[in-house]
Amino acid sequence: MSSPFVLYVDDEAANLVVFAAGLRGTVQVVTAPSGATALELMRKQEVAVLVADQRMPGMSGVDLLAAVRAEFPDTVRILMTAYSDLEAAIDAINRGHVHLYLRKPWEPVELRQVLVQAVERYSAVRWANELERRMRETERMYSLGVIAMGVAHELRGPLTALTMNLELVTDLVGDVSEQKTLRDALRDSRTSVQAIGDIISSVELSTRSRTDEDVNFREVVEFAVRSALGEARHRGQLKLFATDVPPIRGSRTRLGQVVLNLLVNALEAFDPAQRQRNLLSVTLATTDGTALLTVEDNGSGIPAEVLNRVFDPFFTTKADGGTGLGLAISKQIVEELGGSIQVSSTVGKGTTFHVRLPVVATA
Repeated sequence: MSSPFVLYVDDEAANLVVFAAGLRGTVQVVTAPSGATALELMRKQEVAVLVADQRMPGMSGVDLLAAVRAEFPDTVRILMTAYSDLEAAIDAINRGHVHLYLRKPWEPVELRQVLVQAVERYSAVRWANELERRMRETERMYSLGVIAMGVAHELRGPLTALTMNLELVTDLVGDVSEQKTLRDALRDSRTSVQAIGDIISSVELSTRSRTDEDVNFREVVEFAVRSALGEARHRGQLKLFATDVPPIRGSRTRLGQVVLNLLVNALEAFDPAQRQRNLLSVTLATTDGTALLTVEDNGSGIPAEVLNRVFDPFFTTKADGGTGLGLAISKQIVEELGGSIQVSSTVGKGTTFHVRLPVVATA
């Protein structure tokens, strides 16, 4: 759909035909024979301007426009009325149900001018709303940045102490280093500490350019899965299906942050009481010249009406509130690396995230 539609509602079929024919080449027009049909249509496609005849059986034009005002407040609402219904039109305008009215029979030139201006008004309102939304988002992110700087400063001291003690433990248990479980635990602990340090540095030095490297994405994914196993034991099964993929140009820490965010979000959405049936599958493969990470769960799913907001900063569906930042940050990281992240979900069946990242070209 190249542009939003003008919807004309009238119970007389001849009027619908004449209306659409008279506006051909001016604006995109769809028609409906009743108020109920119009509302059903508007829930499926974007309507910029609604023109409704006043005298219709079942639902009058004023009643329809009042319903549209509540459900689609940005749509420009116009009442088409005969002279005898002029009082109803004035009342509808005063009550805010409509923006203006047109009298039957309409003048073709006047009709075109009114509708073109109405579509332009709708576009301007939508643009202003989007601009306001982005400004609010920017303000929230700025506030978060100020808070994050303070948190990073406070974390630097404890992290230094943790690093020193971890090195000491590594030296003290050197004589039992042949134990694979212990070696893996120490290695993962050092990796985690380094990751925390990198995150703190990225916050403290956010104005400097980031140094990227060629990253083994499979190793990153495997480490994130190991890190999430503790939480998974209490909530469900976590299975990994990974193949080797070409290197990713980026930051190991930031890529790990994306994977871990997706895993933790999925696990926290599980009902622990259904632990035996809960399944989180993680798949890594190369497809169409990109690395494709798929994180799929069979949890409760995300309602369609909020699915397009899951990447918005501070938006969350978690019962305990959460911060609503994990997915927003993940999306930013992926897009900065030239990739994409998409989500699909069905209530009662589960949710799937697809992360595509460009790989380093091999000779």
